Amino acid sequence: LTLAVANLLRFVMGLGAVERCLENFFEKVGRGVGTHPIKTLVGSVVFTIACGGGFAFLSSETRPEKQWVPAGSLALEHNDYVSATWPGNARFNFFSATCADVPESECDIMDPKYIKAFHEINEKVKNIVVDGDKLVADLDDAHKKSEGDNRPWTIYAGDWSFSGTPRSVNGSVVFDGRKCSQFGPFCAKSNLLDVFRDDDYVITNLNSDQILRAVNNWEGQETMCPLTLATADSPCYNVNCQKYTTQTERHNCRVAATSYCTSKCPTITQIINGEEVTRPVDMATCQDRGCIQLGALGSVTTTTPAAGMLNTDPGDAPESAFEFQATKIKTMVGGLASDATWEYASGKHIAGFWALSKKELYCPKEGVVDPVADEWERQVLCLMGIDADPRAEPKLDCKEDDLLKFSGLFQRSLGDEFGNAIRGDISKLTASYGVIIVYCAFMLGKCDSVHSGVAMAFIAVAIVGMCIVSTLGLMGYFQVPNGNLNNNLYFLLLGLGVDDAFVLTSEFLTHSREAKEKGGSLSVPELIAKTARTGGISVLITSATDALAFLVGSTTVLPALSWFCTYAGVSICLCYTFQLTVFLPCLALNARRTAASRVDCCCCFKVAERSLDDPQGCCCCCLPQKVFKGGVIKKGLRKFTEQTTKPIGQVVTFILFAIITGVGIFGTTKIYKDFKLEWFIPDSSYVNTFFTINSENFATGTPITVNFPESNAFSMQSNLHEVYDYLNSTHLVNKDVAVDSWYEEFMEWATEPTQAATADDTFTPSRTATDAVFGVETEFYTALHLWYRTNVGSRFRNSLSWKDEDCNVNATVDALPTGCTVTDGLKASRFNAELALEVTNRGTDRYDTMTSMRSKVSELYAGAFPYSFDFLYWEEVGIIDEELIKNLAICGAVILVVIFALVPNPRIAIWVVLCVVLSIVNTLGYMYFWDVTISGVSTIYVLICVGLAVDYAAHIAHMFKESTGTARERAINAVDRIGVCTFNAVLSTLLAVVVVGLSESYVFRIFFKVLFLVVVIAGAHGLWLLPAILSLVGGSKQSLESYSAGEAPAADKASRIAAEDA
Repeated sequence: LTLAVANLLRFVMGLGAVERCLENFFEKVGRGVGTHPIKTLVGSVVFTIACGGGFAFLSSETRPEKQWVPAGSLALEHNDYVSATWPGNARFNFFSATCADVPESECDIMDPKYIKAFHEINEKVKNIVVDGDKLVADLDDAHKKSEGDNRPWTIYAGDWSFSGTPRSVNGSVVFDGRKCSQFGPFCAKSNLLDVFRDDDYVITNLNSDQILRAVNNWEGQETMCPLTLATADSPCYNVNCQKYTTQTERHNCRVAATSYCTSKCPTITQIINGEEVTRPVDMATCQDRGCIQLGALGSVTTTTPAAGMLNTDPGDAPESAFEFQATKIKTMVGGLASDATWEYASGKHIAGFWALSKKELYCPKEGVVDPVADEWERQVLCLMGIDADPRAEPKLDCKEDDLLKFSGLFQRSLGDEFGNAIRGDISKLTASYGVIIVYCAFMLGKCDSVHSGVAMAFIAVAIVGMCIVSTLGLMGYFQVPNGNLNNNLYFLLLGLGVDDAFVLTSEFLTHSREAKEKGGSLSVPELIAKTARTGGISVLITSATDALAFLVGSTTVLPALSWFCTYAGVSICLCYTFQLTVFLPCLALNARRTAASRVDCCCCFKVAERSLDDPQGCCCCCLPQKVFKGGVIKKGLRKFTEQTTKPIGQVVTFILFAIITGVGIFGTTKIYKDFKLEWFIPDSSYVNTFFTINSENFATGTPITVNFPESNAFSMQSNLHEVYDYLNSTHLVNKDVAVDSWYEEFMEWATEPTQAATADDTFTPSRTATDAVFGVETEFYTALHLWYRTNVGSRFRNSLSWKDEDCNVNATVDALPTGCTVTDGLKASRFNAELALEVTNRGTDRYDTMTSMRSKVSELYAGAFPYSFDFLYWEEVGIIDEELIKNLAICGAVILVVIFALVPNPRIAIWVVLCVVLSIVNTLGYMYFWDVTISGVSTIYVLICVGLAVDYAAHIAHMFKESTGTARERAINAVDRIGVCTFNAVLSTLLAVVVVGLSESYVFRIFFKVLFLVVVIAGAHGLWLLPAILSLVGGSKQSLESYSAGEAPAADKASRIAAEDA
């Protein structure tokens, strides 16, 4: 089929008519730029400046969900629904801490000194105050243009702290400048200090026994005990207070609590300005501040009587009103160990979080921001010894604690660390460019003050810069977003641009030598014309192939990949154009300089005339003269090719590459899909440390919600129960974490025998049946709202949304809100669950879990769906292999057409295509052995590899086509003429990526691995396997001079070479 297509292309193109037309065109271009190099350069610079104007319109997209989520995916649709229906208002800031003064193996984080040290830091966290007025002034300076401008950022004015400043308003307490998110009336936070009620006196005086007593009894509480668990005489251990069920138990508990508080912390409750205020008689001697809370529950008096303590008799309230769920110790302490006495005897890490409320604004450049939260988090991280943003003002002195070493994942952390990773790799990027410049300076010229290639090396790299500027500007004009991974363009263009520079320089030198060998010389414009004629086609083959492959690949559904392909395709076209309009004119000027014996880079100085083949050294170099002449690589490649094109060399080559390909194919069948956002974090980052500690000590599954969009919940009661049963029975859900279902909790409350609110309601089939449902719609919604607005159902207020907005409440309300029509029903509701850890290990596991759960939930309840923000990233895994195969197929088709068009000889072109295919297959296979998975990042690098693989093979094939003699002679001559250029391209790219391989960034490490593989593998296929194949099946070709002179046929030449080899 391939041969048939090739023959058809040859027929249509008139046996190379297109190639001849292109050669003539390039010759005219070369003659023009060689005649007017200055004008051409000025035009190129003006074009670059004009394109650079687009920077003003260039937009950057750094949000992962906008880059890596397939366009049109269900995850995007679900995310939009959840964001609109359940707008999140909390920024969770997670942390972990371990011992800093001893090795982890010797650490016991529950030692009193570590608990006390953390308490001190926690108090400092609570005392942080952010100056919002200064933030407003800074935003005015940055964004305010004139008086009267809209200033939405004034919402940040004032002082802000975690808990805020309390003040009384109409008998209620409100908090000014309160930045914490709230769980009911309390600030949202969690850590081990909760076990000790954050009581300063208790924590300051803790001993080991008290810590272990409190920690081991924390989870055993059936009802919330407001007093300390640390002391053995605490009423929390009184059996009546632990049960707190019957009238007698409650009375006895009150008596015990009153007696305890009278001795530990007597309180007084007074009327001040018409309000009750409870305070300790003496705060300095108060040994348990829980007594203050209990005192506030008593009657108004000057002392605290037993009768008034714990005045919370619920009467006929259902048991659910007194439910208490203690935070699991294993979520607050990691590395737990037990002994003969205690279940939790020691630990290695403590963990927790602080949650802030969101007040975000959208800025065109910065995106969605909350400067108060950002600054608060920066100061908290500093208290942990972490300088989150060293560039921010004011500067902070972030000293590490002597006893505790922190890591964390704050809301700002990912953005900070992504930025730090990029800035940290700038030095490596700079070093890579430096390596390229130095290498090009040596390889583009000679070790001679006149014939060196330093200036041309800078020109080759400068072209890359011009391409980047022009591409970014053009994309700004056309409003194509600039994604994070477009930074990889620098290396793509560096590899292609330097390769093209080597080819053009090599062709220029070849034509110069040929002219001298014939006893004459050519003018500079004619030399540039011939260089463009032969080198232009060779460079066009690779550039056209790469550009078309990327531009067609931009149709992918992954936004980041689509943007990258668009940028890459345009930049490759510009790179090729600048080779003709910048490098060739500079080559012409360089030729004039060398003809005048002027010093490279210092053309004001002249030296004695010397030949290109007789370098004299430079920069006071005192090495032997034979070193200056170079040619070692060229001689080595020729000898190597002579050996590999012999029969025995061909056999060894084919066997070796067959083994390499076999291993590559095996690896290709084993490579799998996987992607995690944390891979983008540098290895040494505190965030990466947190992820490691969290996975080893606090590993949990992914939290999800099951969403039920607008529907009649009354008619779907059985379906709600079926979804609940499914979540409790499927292996996909973590059985250690209870499924949080508002419907099941509501029905448990509604069907309690003592529940007066539903005593007269109708249930089907009966009130006591396990599958009981409400039989009357009005009764269902009336009872549901009663449960929802009282304390019993308060924790599910974030799981229910009513159609009538007046029915939605944020606090306990006894009566039905004014204007509320409960019979309108629910607008939305949701359950909470957690996926099992074992079904979310790999990318394919996560994707399969997500899709199978979607299918089952939708089957049980039409329109319902499971959701997690992480699903946005899991969605990529499902289609990334299809996108990779699709883009590789597109690249393959483009390569096939372009190669057969510009190398119109099927006997040659087909083997180029084969070498490119084998290079990509082997690269994919060996990626598996180097722990590289299929992801959006590696997909981009594989596409870059296609371009490099074409480069290494196409140049050899093009020069083989141009060469004459037997097949073996043509293979040797092709490597002799262009092999050094190809080898230099391979080695220069290799040197550049080796520098980047030292990066701590996942992106650059994967970049190093993939490009290292393709450079070595594709380079070997182009310089080793392809000449061996062509020497066997490429066919012979006689030159026109040979025909006119009646020279012996090629077969006789082959005999002579064989005899010489023997």
